[in-house]
Formats: sequence, structure tokens, C-alpha cells
Amino acid sequence: MTNNNTSNRLWSRDRGVALIMTLLLLSLFTVMTLSMVIATTSDTLIDGYYRNARGSFYAADSGINAARTILISDIQSSALPSGYSPSSGAPHMVAPSITNVTGKSTGFGSYNTILGSSTSSSSSSWPGTFQISSVTLAPMTVTYNSSTVNNCNPMPACLPTSTAAITTATTYTYYYNYTITANGQSRGGEVNTITETGQIAFPVTMNPTTSTTTSFAAYGTLLDQYALCTGGAFVPGTMSGTFFSNQSWNFGTAGKYVFNGNVGAVDAKVGYIFGGNCVQSSSTSASSGGTTIDPTFSGGLSLGQQAVPIPTNSYNQLSAVLDGLGDCPPAPATCTAPTNSQMAVLTNAAGTSWTSAATTGVFMPYTVTGSGSSKVKTLNTPPTSPQAGGIYVQGNASQVVLSTATVTVSGASHTEQVIQITQGTLVTTVTLDLTGQTTTISDSSGNTTGAMAGLPTNLNTTPTSEGCLIYVTGNISSNTSSSTPTGLTGPSSGAAIANGSGITVVSNGTIDITGNLMYATEPVSLNSSDTPVSPAPTNVLGIYTSGGNIELKPSTNVSTLEIDAADATIGAGASYGIDAEWNSIGTVNMVGGRVQNVALSGASVGARNIYFDTRFANGFAPPWFPTTTITTTASNTAVAQPPTLSVLSWNNTSAE
Repeated sequence: MTNNNTSNRLWSRDRGVALIMTLLLLSLFTVMTLSMVIATTSDTLIDGYYRNARGSFYAADSGINAARTILISDIQSSALPSGYSPSSGAPHMVAPSITNVTGKSTGFGSYNTILGSSTSSSSSSWPGTFQISSVTLAPMTVTYNSSTVNNCNPMPACLPTSTAAITTATTYTYYYNYTITANGQSRGGEVNTITETGQIAFPVTMNPTTSTTTSFAAYGTLLDQYALCTGGAFVPGTMSGTFFSNQSWNFGTAGKYVFNGNVGAVDAKVGYIFGGNCVQSSSTSASSGGTTIDPTFSGGLSLGQQAVPIPTNSYNQLSAVLDGLGDCPPAPATCTAPTNSQMAVLTNAAGTSWTSAATTGVFMPYTVTGSGSSKVKTLNTPPTSPQAGGIYVQGNASQVVLSTATVTVSGASHTEQVIQITQGTLVTTVTLDLTGQTTTISDSSGNTTGAMAGLPTNLNTTPTSEGCLIYVTGNISSNTSSSTPTGLTGPSSGAAIANGSGITVVSNGTIDITGNLMYATEPVSLNSSDTPVSPAPTNVLGIYTSGGNIELKPSTNVSTLEIDAADATIGAGASYGIDAEWNSIGTVNMVGGRVQNVALSGASVGARNIYFDTRFANGFAPPWFPTTTITTTASNTAVAQPPTLSVLSWNNTSAE
């Protein structure tokens, strides 16, 4: 009994402990819950503020990027240099207006939403706007030709101090120093302000007009007028040298075309003629009705090219007769005829000087000194005189015969180039002793100069070389009612142009070719390969008329006619070409090249072979053959390179 009572008393004393422990635990959990709620709320508030702050920061940064992009774009689009002249140095560089950034139609002067953050976009996007508060452009720096111009005011223009002519491509780098300030805003009114300073380097390459002087002899064939899908198809065959048309080319179905050199044209298309149907195409072949025309363009087909300027007159050649140079620039430039006082250096075989009253006669620039038995006749050649060029024929020439001869002088063999000119009943012979370096003028009336020291000289070559220009103010025409060969011809047999002789025949009218004109040594093999002869001969012939056609008119029907020469029948705006309309010619062989205003039919020719003189592709040409200026850059151009950006400073000024 005693033990039980003791146990009851002990139990009764511990009965309040559980309650107390429960209350203590409940209080602890309450405090912990409140702490967690407070902590979570604080984190939410802090995260929200941080997110708003970062959102406004990123909005401001986006504004900086947008403004900078527009600034660069405006420099590219509105600050490009305008057209300029090489003589005026670099062009003005117009600076972009800062209002393009601060006042664009997009409203950059007020707050703008960032792409993807507007209410219409994804609900997960965080809203943010930016405002460009200021943009400044500091004085600009320009570098060029290892020089620098500092503090150049870009409003409205900047021009380097140097005004030297731009003769080679030069890069000018324009440095735009900028400052952009952008404000970014998010929820809750938080604003971040970012200021960026930097430099935009804008390189511009100035390309002056560039051009190359080219002899027309460099063309295997050049046509000034050959319109697309008109004028009939070009005659097929194997052809070499550069082919060019100031309009287009038209090819037909009569045979295969093989071009060993480049074929160029101004038009962007060529014509493929299938009977009455002409297909215009920029491709190298075309098909129609099951037929294909596919020329072989071994050197490529180049369309859309710059036109080749055509000479307006032959005054340059006339000047060259007098001074051995010719003082006119190449086409398209124009020049004037020599004055009467300049022409007065010309004298005929009888010693009579040229006057403006002369209607006929053959003259050369030589002088007569002394009298009687002491009279001395001297060809005007350097270094005693600048006149050196050739033979001047006043009026028409019924015949010009080119031939070669070998004579013995003081026991030595001499090669001669002989030029015989007929006007009416008077025959004038000019003999060029290529070995003895002398010139003799004689006529059928018994007048002669005797052997004068010196030869007609081409002063345009280095070193100078023999070069004789035969300039006829009228026609070199044949008498179609006579069986006697007239017009321009070589000898009945043998070579017309001696080795070492260079001749160009120029007429202001029609040139009738009535017989073979052959080199003593051919420059190329007469086959489709046009293989150059080695060593290359120095004999050369040019035939040029600025006022008529070259007519192929043998005195009888012939099986072949060979013309070794660079031929040109060109006059600005004219319609001259090479034609054959008299006695029939089985085959025409042309060794050289041909330049024409238009392609004529040549109705009396059965076949034609053109062998390009490959020497002409390397700068060699007949003396004073007409030249042209080929523009390789059509106009003065300023080509902008991609700008580069250098950020010099970037500051978040919100806390300042």
C-alpha cells in the first residue's frame, strides 16, 4: 500500500510538463513561420527591385546599341563623299545629323519599348523602355597618305588640306568621335543612365578615273556599229585576237564560230539568229527549233563593257608627217589640223615648198640650203630638226605601189623600201635605203633630191625607229575601166614591205586595194593557231581611212588576195567598212586585224581568213596607227569600306 501511494504522488507532480512542452513547441513554430514569411517577403521585394533595376539597365544599354547602330547607318548612307574631280583632292565628307538619332520618326527622343518587351509580346518578357537623352559628335580626324588632319569640324564638311590630284587609289579614314547617353526605365519607375563614348572609323577609298591608251591594231576585229539582232549574222570561222563591238554580236547557223581571243561587247546580250527568229541572250549558246548555236569562246565572252571611243579625224597622222610625233591625244579627244606655217616644212622633188594653193603634189619635210652646185638637200631628221615623219600627198592618188628592192652600193648589199605614188601623169618615187639610212625623192619629170641622210623616223618609240607615214588628203582610188592596176597595191610578185620597214598608209577618202600587200617575212603562221614567228620580224603595215571604205578591187578575177596589215576604216558617227564589190575573189587572207564602223557584205568574196598578228597584242603597232583611250574606271568613285567601332568608355552614371 505504501508503494502504490508513492507512485501516485510522483505521477501527479509531472502532469503539466506535456502542456508546457507543447506550448513551447507551438511558439517556436510560430516564430519560425513568421521569420520565414518575413524573409520570403523581403527576398521578393529585393528581387523585384533588383529585377526592375537590371531591366532599366538593360533597357538603357539597348538604347545605346540602337542609337549607335543608327549613327553608323547614317554615316554610311548620308556621309558618303559626293562625286569629285581628281584635281581637287579628296571630296567633302558630310557628317550625319544627330537629329537622325534623337528625333527619328521612331521617337528616340522619348521613351521607346524594347523589341519583345511590349505588352503585345510574350507575357514572360520583362517590360523596358529607353530614351536617348543626348548625342554629340566631337571634332573629326582624317588620315590619308600617312598624313593626319585633327579637329576638323564635321558640321557640315571635312576636307583634307591637301588638294593634290588623286592619281592612284587612296584610302581616307574619317574618324567620328561620339558620345551617346541613354536612359532606361522598367517597372516601378527605376531609371538607369548609361553614357558611352567611342570612335567610328569610316574608311573611304578614292578611285580616280583610270584609262589606258590602246592602239586599234590590238583588235583582231572591232565593230563600232553592230546592233543586236540586226545586220545579219557574223561570218563564221576560226578567228583570233580580241573581238569587240560597241554594240553587240549576232551569230547564225551557217557554220561553227571559234574565237581564240576574248569577245566583248557593250550590250548586255548577243543575238542568236535562227532564220527569222533572233534569240537575245547573255549566254554563250542558244537553241531554237531543235537547232543550237554554240560559238567557242576560248578567251571568254565579256558583255556590258565600256564603249571604245572612235577617232573624229586623222589630224594626228597629219601632224606626224611633219614632226614624227603627232601632237594629238588619242580618241575620244579631238585636235585641229596643223597650221599653214607648220605645213611649210614640206617640199617636193623639184624643191618647191608646199603652199595652201597646192592641189596636187608629193611632199616630204626636207630643207634645201645653198645654191647651184653647192645646193644641199637634207631630210629633216633628228638631231638637226624635229621634223621626221613621212610623205604628204596633196589631193587624190590614182595609185600607190609599195615594193622592196635589193641594190649594191659600194660593193655592199642594201635593202630598200620603195614607195611609188601616181597622180595623173606624174609618178613620184620615194626610196628608203634601210641599210644606208638615206632617203631619195625623184619624179618622172627628172627631178631628184639625191640620197639625203636620214629616214622618216617614228619618234614615239624608244629607241626611235624607221617609220614612214604616207598621208593622202583625198582618195587612193582605182580606175575600174582600165586593165592597168591602180589603187593601193604591192608588186606583181614579191613583198610589199621589207624587213625592218614600218609604213602606215592614211587617206581621208576611199582606199582601193587592187593587189597583194605582203610582208617579206610573215609574223605568224597562216593557220588557225596563228603561231608567232621567232624571232619576230620588224616589218609592219597599217592602212587607215577616216573618210571612206577600204574596197577590195583586183583588176581581174583572182583566186586569192592577201593583205598583211592592220586595217582601220573608222570615223566618228560614220559607216565605213571593208568591202569587195568588183571582180570576184576566191579567198581573202588578212594578216593583222580589222577595225570598222560597220561590217560590210563583201559580196564578191568566196571565203575569208583572218590571221591575227600577235605582235599587236603586246603593244607593237604600225607607226602612228590610230589609238583610243580605254577607260578602266568609268568615273571618279568613292568606295566606302565597312566602318569599324572602338568603344572608349562605358559608364553607368545612375549612382553618380
